[in-house]
Amino acid sequence: MSLPSSNRIVGLDFGGSAIKGGAITRSGEILEQTSIPTELELGPSSVLDRAAAFARRLGAGADTPVGIGCPGLIARETGTIIESPNLPQLEGLALAQDLAHGLDLASDLVRLENDANVAALGELWLGAARGRRNVLVLTLGTGIGGGLILDGSLYSGPHGRAGEIGHVSIEPSAPPCTSGVPGCLEGFASATAATRRAHERGLPLQDPGNLELLADIARAGPGPERELFGEIGRDLGHGLALTSVLLDLTSYVFGGGFSATLDLLEPGIRMGLEERSFGQRETEILRAELGPSAGWIGAASLHRSS
Repeated sequence: MSLPSSNRIVGLDFGGSAIKGGAITRSGEILEQTSIPTELELGPSSVLDRAAAFARRLGAGADTPVGIGCPGLIARETGTIIESPNLPQLEGLALAQDLAHGLDLASDLVRLENDANVAALGELWLGAARGRRNVLVLTLGTGIGGGLILDGSLYSGPHGRAGEIGHVSIEPSAPPCTSGVPGCLEGFASATAATRRAHERGLPLQDPGNLELLADIARAGPGPERELFGEIGRDLGHGLALTSVLLDLTSYVFGGGFSATLDLLEPGIRMGLEERSFGQRETEILRAELGPSAGWIGAASLHRSS
């Protein structure tokens, strides 16, 4: 295994519209961060070439390693994207190996991990989860992603599916979500679900999918808008109760765009946890601190101990 002497690590976070990236020292000093358009429509070869050039611009190469976050199911042993609903053009791509080749790096100097997991690692290293040994980091957005930290380390399970809290079933009689799971949590408590539930009740939305107006009205005083956020939070709490009972978790960090409404969701979250958890415990509900930088920072942290 190559043992890099460089103090610089490059992190990349692949998304549907942009690749976010940056360079950071092993002690956590951010040196630079920026982004480029993903431009998936140009095909995987173009995405790879541009990602390699982007990483090189951030200092990758020689003995400077690269960590990558990417949505979907990842084969860590081969650095391959098995399935990615958000980046279907990259499915089957040996992203880590191909990027290592493009950068003329040893294969072990480029590592690939799921995007929700690297977001959790970012928050663990420099964000809201600092100093915590056991925590679930949730990304609330179009769906609900989760990264599970147990005993201070990322736990992804033997098949890479651990922490996928968005696909636990909280209402088995409800229709299946995109994953095929009936009544999954993200079908009740994601930003997409909140928009749908608001439409069903005839509640005001600024634009399709924009929940800011709804949240502002809910903060202004009691009414159906605040009640809706309370119900969504309660559903979230019911999902989190599964991790509380099974893993004895008491710390939860919320990131993603929909976490901007955490102040409205929190009372319902606590209610849902209390209703379905076993035994009394103090629960931490924290807002993520790193925002859109969490992914690339967490990806870079894959090489901290190298």
